[in-house]
Amino acid sequence: MANNLLELDIEGMTCTACARRVEKTLNKVDGVTAYVDFASEKAHLQFAGQIELEELKQAVESAGYKVGEGKEELKTLRPRLITGAVLSVLAILFSMVPGIEFPGQQYLVWALATPVILYVSFPFHAAAIKNLRHGDTTMDTLVSLGSSVAYLYSVYLVLTGSMHHYFEVSAVVPSVVLLGRFIEVRARRSATDSVRALLSAIPDSATVIRGDTREQVPTHTLKKGDLVAVVAGDRIPADGKLVSEFASVDNSTLTGESLPVELSAGADLSAGATVLSGEVLIALTASAGTSRLSRIADLVREATASKTQLGSLTDRISSFFVPSVIVISILTYLVWAFALGDTTRAFEAAVAVLVIACPCALGIAVPMSLVVATSLGTKKSVVIRNPDSLRLLAKIKKVVFDKTGTITDGKLHIVAAHGLGGVDGSEALNKAAAVEAGSKHPVAMAIAASGSSETATNIEELAGRGVAGDVGGLRVSVEKPGAYENQAELDQLISEAGPNTLVVIAWEGWAHGLLELSDGIREGAKETVAELHDMGLRVAMLSGDNQRRVDAVATELGLDEALAGATPEGKLEYLASQTERLAMVGDGINDVAALAQADIGIAMGSGAQAAQAASAITILDDDPRKIPYSLRLGRRTYRNILQNLGWAFGYNVLLIPVAAAGLLNPMLAGVAMAFSSVSVVANALRMKLSN
Repeated sequence: MANNLLELDIEGMTCTACARRVEKTLNKVDGVTAYVDFASEKAHLQFAGQIELEELKQAVESAGYKVGEGKEELKTLRPRLITGAVLSVLAILFSMVPGIEFPGQQYLVWALATPVILYVSFPFHAAAIKNLRHGDTTMDTLVSLGSSVAYLYSVYLVLTGSMHHYFEVSAVVPSVVLLGRFIEVRARRSATDSVRALLSAIPDSATVIRGDTREQVPTHTLKKGDLVAVVAGDRIPADGKLVSEFASVDNSTLTGESLPVELSAGADLSAGATVLSGEVLIALTASAGTSRLSRIADLVREATASKTQLGSLTDRISSFFVPSVIVISILTYLVWAFALGDTTRAFEAAVAVLVIACPCALGIAVPMSLVVATSLGTKKSVVIRNPDSLRLLAKIKKVVFDKTGTITDGKLHIVAAHGLGGVDGSEALNKAAAVEAGSKHPVAMAIAASGSSETATNIEELAGRGVAGDVGGLRVSVEKPGAYENQAELDQLISEAGPNTLVVIAWEGWAHGLLELSDGIREGAKETVAELHDMGLRVAMLSGDNQRRVDAVATELGLDEALAGATPEGKLEYLASQTERLAMVGDGINDVAALAQADIGIAMGSGAQAAQAASAITILDDDPRKIPYSLRLGRRTYRNILQNLGWAFGYNVLLIPVAAAGLLNPMLAGVAMAFSSVSVVANALRMKLSN
């Protein structure tokens, strides 16, 4: 029996350990094979026969999580983050700023910290309880424990008449860690966004022909064998074969090349491609859900799901750090209370251990560096979208470019206009521009852009060849090279032409003009390749264009490697075959799978939304010279994050023994913890000085 497939949205996961826990629980259900993707927060299930959805929900809930109810995590985090930010700033203001002192001040700070510990910190408390049920400790455990201890001990101090308290600690800790969580969730969403944007290339509805009737139906209802009609300007809804005699199709969605392809009956067509002329009939060979574009979307899901999360670094550290802190705190209390007989000192020392281990600096270590890096990058039109990729930037050995739209401008223009048969090239171009005026075909638009002093009438499409019209009493055709009276002269000129798109201008059986069209090398591309070489990186290019054009671009730019005729699947195979770490630079939907698969994906700002969503870095102004800059910025940012984590844990490791020995009371522990946070902030800001 064939396996059934099902996807479930999982709510409440805060780390990769959560995903593994849900996956393990679902796999215990009879007949179910499950994989849980933390990046997209989905469970992918395979099962034979029938299974009750309620049974799956109960399995997920038994692990401490929920099957999705359509809630957007960012929307639930945002009000908590705003509340925490406002109350934390006020708590710091009224408890730590010199000169602001008044009777009952400690009660005001208590009131400010209470909503934070109850409302803002609730996700951390809930996650800590789930972790405790399963015998795990993560960053959530540390946040919940540290903030709760600081709050409860502060309540004890205030009620016993002390002027000292740590309410600001209990407010700041969850608030800054929640900021880190917010940044992480936004980065995680990019995987889902890229798939959604990729599939948006498929239209929502299609025109199906059944007998003599036409019916508009939702695309997802299409079946193999349906006959659909697609008019010029619309996208093809599903893979199929061309039934009409001829079609001009823009395949840039899948190939990235702006030059249209001319197809005849029986040719294969892919979902997402755009029909450029007339109406065409297509016999579907697949449903929309199994189209080539959908398969590419699946490849993107697999690629993004395979990446680890930067946030899991702190979880891995917390997995042994938190239990160690708890054990040390308990041992500290036991030694002071029973071995030394000082219960008051025992309680203070145990609390000091927990306070000094409080993860305030740890919580801001990653987001603070990202905030500074984002600020620096934005000034240079570079946006670091996925912080998880920063750890790989220092290991990049090769940068792979897509050609069109990245190192070339992707816009066809006339490179040369040659005259033949006794006619000047400019005269032939003038007539061709008149014939092509008003057409939306990319080649026609490039020719028409040169302008014309004449007007064409009786314009007619030449199926599979080009277009013709009457200009100044002559029937002028603008077409692919064919057979003419002066064939030898034309062949000689073609043999001397560059690796460009060739168009013949003909009338009265003679070829009177030959146009060479191509897209140009993007400004700054040569400098970019040279700078990448100076950084010790190899530079390669993957393109769906023909071999001659690819070789010409590779030679001009001095690339180390170039591959022509590369499909989206071919690009993915190339990346999978590489043993060294590499970055992929692209701009189109055809690049999405490769951008997601690469260690680092870099997208151009003017490119497809799906490409940007699948990438770690976006170059807003399309300047390729920002690529070396972005690589350097990413390396510096990740180094800074590691330094910050060193500061965050360094104070803890050094001062926990001091606190356990009773030489550091809770107040000094709080000061030391605050100094740790200041050090992290100062180190992050140091990146601005070296920019």
